[in-house]
Amino acid sequence: MRQTLPRPLDRSAERYLRLLDRRFAALTLIASGSARGALAGLQPSDRALARRYLAARKADWHDGDENLVRGHLDRWERGARPSAAEPARALVDGASALAAIGAPPGALWFFLWEMESILAGLFPADKEERPC
Repeated sequence: MRQTLPRPLDRSAERYLRLLDRRFAALTLIASGSARGALAGLQPSDRALARRYLAARKADWHDGDENLVRGHLDRWERGARPSAAEPARALVDGASALAAIGAPPGALWFFLWEMESILAGLFPADKEERPC
């Protein structure tokens, strides 16, 4: 993501990138079966930061970007009653695959938008919390 953002990075971009670092570190732990990472970057203030940042980029992706991303993320939904490790693994693997193929910025933004929905569904912060 850092490479897709215009230079110099503003303060909100830096804050969002730090949040992504924490989230992917937590997702890696969750994917391996460790519960220690379950709350990193999932607090209501973190979610608000992510939603604000990503909402400004909603016009930056199209159907082709969505299809590319869904091909990576929808795999875990095919199994019966996935644990948190399965969608976490799908997010980590999907991010790695998109980076490896040099996915366009729109696909990356959509991936991160979808990640918000998945995280909110897996780890609801409170009863008022809903996916994007």
